[in-house]
Amino acid sequence: MKASPRLTLPAALTAAVLAITTLSPAAAADEATTTTLSAEQQGGLVSKLVESDGEIVSTLEDAATGETVLADPGLAGTRPTDGGPSGGAVMGQWAKSGDHFDRLAQASARTAAELDGGTDAAGETPEGVAGAASADPEASAAAWSPAGIKGTDVSNWQTSISWTSLWNQGSRFAYVKSSEGDSIRNSLFTQQYNGAGAVGMYRGAYHFAIPTKDSSGAKQADYFINNGGGWSADGKTLPGLLDVENNPYPSLYGNQCYNFTQAEMVQWIRDFSDRYKSRTGRVPAIYTNAYWWRDCTGNTSAFNDHPLHLASYGVSSPLVYPNGWSTYDFWQWTDAGFAEKIDANVYKGTASQLLDLVRNRYYKPIGGRAPAGSTTEVTPSAQFAVKGAIGTQYRSLGGSAAFGNPTMNERGGLVDGGVYQAFSKNSTFYWSPATNAWPVNFGGAIGRKFVAARHENGYGYPTTQERALPTGAYQVFRSGNDIHKVMWSSATGAHVVKENSGIGAAWKRSGYERGYGYPSTEELGGLVGGGAFQVFRNGADYYKVLWSPTTGAQPVKENSAIGQEWKAAGYERGYGYPASAEYTYGSEIRQRFSKGFTVHYSTVTKRTWVTR
Repeated sequence: MKASPRLTLPAALTAAVLAITTLSPAAAADEATTTTLSAEQQGGLVSKLVESDGEIVSTLEDAATGETVLADPGLAGTRPTDGGPSGGAVMGQWAKSGDHFDRLAQASARTAAELDGGTDAAGETPEGVAGAASADPEASAAAWSPAGIKGTDVSNWQTSISWTSLWNQGSRFAYVKSSEGDSIRNSLFTQQYNGAGAVGMYRGAYHFAIPTKDSSGAKQADYFINNGGGWSADGKTLPGLLDVENNPYPSLYGNQCYNFTQAEMVQWIRDFSDRYKSRTGRVPAIYTNAYWWRDCTGNTSAFNDHPLHLASYGVSSPLVYPNGWSTYDFWQWTDAGFAEKIDANVYKGTASQLLDLVRNRYYKPIGGRAPAGSTTEVTPSAQFAVKGAIGTQYRSLGGSAAFGNPTMNERGGLVDGGVYQAFSKNSTFYWSPATNAWPVNFGGAIGRKFVAARHENGYGYPTTQERALPTGAYQVFRSGNDIHKVMWSSATGAHVVKENSGIGAAWKRSGYERGYGYPSTEELGGLVGGGAFQVFRNGADYYKVLWSPTTGAQPVKENSAIGQEWKAAGYERGYGYPASAEYTYGSEIRQRFSKGFTVHYSTVTKRTWVTR
């Protein structure tokens, strides 16, 4: 682990951005202990999933400085800007204790400090983070927890989370906030969601509902699904969770029921549920509390075929349930569980019942009724039509044997005039005027990457189906003039190459995956001088392709002698950007860099030196 500068947490924790560490040339030798598994830049921030000495951590950094960013607890109760790391409502917002958001910031700071080694350059524990690492994580967790399978829920308020720590404390599932209303998304969602999955947890997305007269349930369901809230029967994905509870912004939306009548609220929830089911094939789970449900829906029993995630704090068992449910599926029983003092949930059933909830669209809630179709399922092919361009392509690629039967009719209204139709074997066909019709397999890593990128709103529409390679697979997507090639291998997971960027063009010239290999990160900007980079892996070799306005795109072979010298000098801040690839000159291998340096390596003496 690399050493960090001194970390001081103000008593009120009102600083929105807190520097925890910056990679310096002196620290580069230790960099190999931390591997970036995936990363996503949005504006000036980079959300990352890293593995450090076997520990899986999602974290947030300033793109320009590499400093760790914390959410500002002083913004609790405020509505955030889209993608912001501070502000916004969370599950059980109405019941959170006064210091809840301070505890989240402290937990993020401790995790970030532990990721960085937990000490400053002098070997001292950063101020405000004393005792960050407990020899026994369970020792500082709540002394009591209800019977059941443990889990948690997280949001943009937790900018650094150790998923390994939570797993070691028994958490086996996680709900991650995806979205709020129809315009707010969690910019940390992808890395948090992937982090939970990477340690083996079941993971799902939740949506904080903001029901208003001009934002229908269907509109918010679409926004939720388009921002990662979908579901597939892959045995890993929890059903999307509709968080519908007390209005967190009374100055904006009125009383606790958003100024809706009870009948209007029931209709809004039905609108959300129907749209979610039409797009995913199953009803969402519902998170609420019994008193809000009584006051704002008239204690309706209309949704007791939906799994219930109940909020009830400060009791040894829930005292009252929403009408129609006799018990809960999930119970959020505290906002100060685990060693991290965060939300703790339990699933009431057995491990086999939890797996059934994860993969069975006809799952029967523990305290409710079975959803329609669970006993006698209508044959989808007799109920829905497959026609037009989607029908032609569906039949040409294998029809029901390959994709199953349709679970819905075609539905339009997508960006750029697109249309989609879902099928029972986890595939959905997408059509647009520019791309024709192609399937996306939501049961595979590439399909899940497409979902995490907000479906067609991210990478665009598929222009091929998923295709196998000798060592992996790929699928191409198009959004306007941008071509995104999602590559997968067992060693790197799924990452996208922007084929028409400078970096993507250099990767293609190298021979695609046969040259630099498969991408192991996304393309990331924010480097000095407006530069960008992407890392590729080919066997044991790592190629970091860097681009700048003056040098174009060139690779650094990070595990070669020249690459190690460049890294030790401070990456692009030292010798500059690569101005050439490595090339042979007599018995030497050389590489030129933008600040006038040339790094030499002798194949005879095995010595490395630098000239200018």
